[in-house]
Amino acid sequence: MQEFPSDYGRGSRRVFVVLGSLVILGAAVYIVCSATGLLPVRAEAASPNDADWSFARPAYDSLSAQAIQVCSAENAVKASTGTENESVRQAQVELLTGEYNQAAQAYNEQVRSLVSSGAQRPWSVQSQALPIDLAKNKFCLRVAVAAPRVVKSAVSAVQVQAAGPEAPYYAPAERFITLEQLDEYARQAGWPNEPGWWPDMRKIILCETRSLDTMAHNVNDPAGGSYGLAQLNGSYHFINAGEDFAMRYDPVVNLRTALWLRTVRGHFGGTGGWYNCAKLWGIN
Repeated sequence: MQEFPSDYGRGSRRVFVVLGSLVILGAAVYIVCSATGLLPVRAEAASPNDADWSFARPAYDSLSAQAIQVCSAENAVKASTGTENESVRQAQVELLTGEYNQAAQAYNEQVRSLVSSGAQRPWSVQSQALPIDLAKNKFCLRVAVAAPRVVKSAVSAVQVQAAGPEAPYYAPAERFITLEQLDEYARQAGWPNEPGWWPDMRKIILCETRSLDTMAHNVNDPAGGSYGLAQLNGSYHFINAGEDFAMRYDPVVNLRTALWLRTVRGHFGGTGGWYNCAKLWGIN
């Protein structure tokens, strides 16, 4: 039997120790050089982890709430079937559905933008918003048809800060109202219920704000847009009428300002007023 030198094992161990030390030393040099910028680091490796997905959860929760609002509005349509409020309630459904679709599109575009940039979507982030019909099936409760709402004699309001450059405002307790509530708020605002006054203004409002959305804001109009049920343009009507512009969405304040405008102008139609809707109804 062949005999090996007695120090063969010790020599092999020394080789492994040296090689291991070199590996450790090389790793340490690489880490130090990378930290000091001497070696380039691939930017792509950090990209998926640096993407900001914090928008996703609040946006998806907001979509869920909007879908439930659509369901509630549809129940209100059922409750108003055959009444004068049916077309108003249907307009409210259309408005809320449109707002949901816009929000869903914005969510989808933001997700696609991050994925296209190379970001890896977390498992907890939905790849896209649900279409409105699927969202209603998932989030809406199977509830009985809502009973007709009682007209309130007063509007409670909460001050909120508007997004963007718009001034602060008070948000009405109810965003959407019925025709009965509209008539009640007009009475509180002082509109005479006689020809040439409230009956004509009622028609103009149903033209200007078909859904009776107290928070209606047409941003395309000049001077900051048109506000509320009567779609009053800018802040100057409120200021000249002695009203607080922050209360522009309050139904009574909005209608009271409209009454001031109708009184000082002496008519509805013509420039500076409700020209298009007055012309549509043949009202001057």
